[in-house]
Amino acid sequence: MFDINFFKNVAKTKKEIVSGNKKCSDADAIINEFEGLRNEKPYVFNVETTNYCNMTCVMCPRTDLMTRKNMWIDDDAFEAVISQVPKHTPQDVESFRQFVEEDYCITPETRSENAFYFQVSANHVTLHGYGEPLLDKYIVKRLETCKKYNVPTYFSCVPANIDVKKIASLMELGLGVIKFSIDALDDENQKRIRGKRNDFSSSYQKIQQLLEIKKEKGFDTTIVATMIAMEDTMESRELQVQFLDLWKDKDIFAYVKSQDNRWLYDEDEKLQSKSHYADQYCEFPWLSLTVMANGKVVPCTQDYDAEMVMGDVTESSLEEIWNGPKYKEFRRWHVTGEFPEGFKCSSRCDLRKLHSCLK
Repeated sequence: MFDINFFKNVAKTKKEIVSGNKKCSDADAIINEFEGLRNEKPYVFNVETTNYCNMTCVMCPRTDLMTRKNMWIDDDAFEAVISQVPKHTPQDVESFRQFVEEDYCITPETRSENAFYFQVSANHVTLHGYGEPLLDKYIVKRLETCKKYNVPTYFSCVPANIDVKKIASLMELGLGVIKFSIDALDDENQKRIRGKRNDFSSSYQKIQQLLEIKKEKGFDTTIVATMIAMEDTMESRELQVQFLDLWKDKDIFAYVKSQDNRWLYDEDEKLQSKSHYADQYCEFPWLSLTVMANGKVVPCTQDYDAEMVMGDVTESSLEEIWNGPKYKEFRRWHVTGEFPEGFKCSSRCDLRKLHSCLK
């Protein structure tokens, strides 16, 4: 979930920044404007309920780079976070929908990477980070907590881990969206991309079962299937067409995702991000925050080792962290470019930064 009002209200200034009509001398004015527009109650993009994972995905920094200890988030810390999540009003959601349709030509029927971001991520707290949510032994309890506080939820998982009975219970509890990552249409390549525990055949069958259960029980959960564009070749594009055709007559939100923030592939010029951020700049410092399994608050979903800690949910409220000096300094760095040497945002992230648009 992110601050849709900030995203919408800053759009005019954003266009001026991206077009080059604002310069470095405008930094203080931009900082003051953004401070006035951002919500003092932070939206939570995602809560990493666990960072345990049984996959070895080639595109994931967890496989070779993450050094954090594996753990589950503390129950009390999780509830404390969920109890503080602000919700969008129906009026704000409808206003944002109209804005997205006018500015990005994305309607409720659009099926794309950006459509998923605006239609799902905008209004759901994501219950995953650098772990496999279906390995979270407390995942049912997490959904019960979210239901208690009326917080819309979504998580993404590898379909090889599907436990049909468990997911049916999650859908019954009101899970808003569940996304399955399918990167090949055969067992051999699924294993090559995500590890030996992965497959395609049984995963596809289990998704079919879940579609039948959803229909039979009348659950409202949106079931999503996505394929990451591993490379920009004719063979890959043909595979993506086959993938989309596989779901076209089913109750599935299917789309192809580019490898934004791909880390291990940033030297491959053939791979291009199709995210809306490719033509804009990172807005995470003003839109939302992320809570890791150890309770640490970081600015974005890409901080796999929790290097950029802004606070701890076991020591401070989300609002205290969001409005604290660390976050304010961090936002200023994004506008001025005055990051400390070696800081992750400036040295190990492939998203454009606001300051780079002001030169």
